Amino acid sequence: MDIPLARTRFDVFSALQLAVYAAVFTALVWLATAVLDLGDTTLSVVLLVLVALWILTTATYAWTWTRIRQVDSPLGLHPFGVFGHSIRGTLEVPWEAVVSAGVERHWTGRRLRIRVVPPTDPRHAAIVDHVDDRTMRVVDRQGMRYSLRILDVELEDLRQAFVVQSGGRLHLT
Repeated sequence: MDIPLARTRFDVFSALQLAVYAAVFTALVWLATAVLDLGDTTLSVVLLVLVALWILTTATYAWTWTRIRQVDSPLGLHPFGVFGHSIRGTLEVPWEAVVSAGVERHWTGRRLRIRVVPPTDPRHAAIVDHVDDRTMRVVDRQGMRYSLRILDVELEDLRQAFVVQSGGRLHLT
């Protein structure tokens, strides 16, 4: 079962995030012009730096946004195991190497966390990773994390998929 990217929800969230960034930088520009008592040259430099930061932040966010949209299905649950697809590469984790899976509350919303066995465990060798070492260290420490906002699946369907695809070995908590 491949779980597709919820493009509409992802796009709406990303557009709102960009609007928040624009509001923050607008407030900073207002603060710099209205509150700070600076000379014309200093004020011009501050405003130029703020505009440059805003352009850089927006461009980086938009570039990442378009790259994430290229991933058709970020998560796959199959009889062999869990397949994670991201802009950083792919990760194939057999069910034997999955310790737990659960939905957690996070300040950004609900998040699916799939924990894998530690690198010292012999089952860790079965994990096939096509990601850089830094990303794999994050997965080893924090697990595979997915915002439920970007997955196009209902929570009950996700729970059932974990049970069915893992052969009853793993239940989503």
